[in-house]
Amino acid sequence: MKKFLLIMLIAVLSCSTVFAEFSWTNEEYGYVLSAPFKKTSARVMAMGGAGIAVQNNADALYMNPASLGAKGLVFNIPNVAFTLYNIKDYNDMGLIDSLIEDPESVLDSVGDMINSDLLDYGRNNLAKVDAGIGFKAGRFAFAVDTQVNLNLYNSVGGFEYLNIIPQIDVAFTTGLGLRFLRDEPISFDVGVSLGLNLRAFTQAVSFETFSDAMTGDRDFEDVLNGYVTALGWAMPLSIGFNANFPYGFTLSAVASNIQLINGGYNYKKTTFNDIQDDPTGEIFSAIGADEFTAKSDMNLALGFGWAPDLGGWEWLADPTVAIDFVDLIGLFDDFSLNSFLARLKMGAEIKLFKVLEVRGGLNGGYVSLGLGVNLFKVIHLEASYYWNEFGETLGDKDVDAFTIRANIFWE
Repeated sequence: MKKFLLIMLIAVLSCSTVFAEFSWTNEEYGYVLSAPFKKTSARVMAMGGAGIAVQNNADALYMNPASLGAKGLVFNIPNVAFTLYNIKDYNDMGLIDSLIEDPESVLDSVGDMINSDLLDYGRNNLAKVDAGIGFKAGRFAFAVDTQVNLNLYNSVGGFEYLNIIPQIDVAFTTGLGLRFLRDEPISFDVGVSLGLNLRAFTQAVSFETFSDAMTGDRDFEDVLNGYVTALGWAMPLSIGFNANFPYGFTLSAVASNIQLINGGYNYKKTTFNDIQDDPTGEIFSAIGADEFTAKSDMNLALGFGWAPDLGGWEWLADPTVAIDFVDLIGLFDDFSLNSFLARLKMGAEIKLFKVLEVRGGLNGGYVSLGLGVNLFKVIHLEASYYWNEFGETLGDKDVDAFTIRANIFWE
């Protein structure tokens, strides 16, 4: 596992100094080119992906900046999350047992993928690592987050066509929230967050070549030499609104991923070996350097939250309910029951004795579960198991994932 993480980080960090654009098929690279940066929240994923109208200091910058309107002082240093996809397939292949018994032998079992969903046509994911720091002072918040993502794409189907697209994101995000009528029965929050997001990724590498590099049979730098490499940047804006009612009810609306520069990610293109030969980035000024903007659409979402006031009994049991409806704009392009359900997210959480957190939810009909432990109000450990839809419609290509996250924070 240590070797896996080390090589994964080297692969993507090595290409983090260049701007680039890809001219390849949008079907294969479109998601990597234009997908908005999303910080992995074990809590939100366990609650079916819902959380727009739920107070969450750690992730308010990304979920709903209006939630910053609640005063507070929070330090989140650091927060780290690891996500592994296709758990069901790995278990069916026996790779989970191999990982526990002999981690070095895992890659020798890739031939067992014959009946795995990883070999199906289209997009999938292998693993993802998040790490970041952040703080909130009063109504102002700032965070720096990195995310390493190993995307999978199979152009035809079968092991020989399985490719990995290594990707790294770095996001600098700041936000401000204000609360009006604070002491009234009904109060209102308004918030805004602005990010500077950097993204780097390489041309797809065959899974067989990637595994050879991981096992030491080939040098990873030699593998990537000559591969087209990309780095893009974007400035997304998010605007949030909360209406807070008696008995703990909240209604929210969020317009996120409003791209301020050219409507998306701005790329330039080079090769991996050119980056190594020119670490200062002068290649960007070369005549004929390819430039391209990948459009990234705005997302409009509505949320409902309920966190009842139990009159001082919250230390015993503190429940929360959340229901979100996301991508309202996309719904009008494809108005159907399937499309509606795909955008519906709902979940619940109950905190017991302010130590144990139990969560569950439905994300487009897929079940999600999670647990959290708050140790001494300083160390926060979370685990979530949930499903993603990587197909065009619900049920096309469901992929399960397991996330563990650790926060060291003071609130």
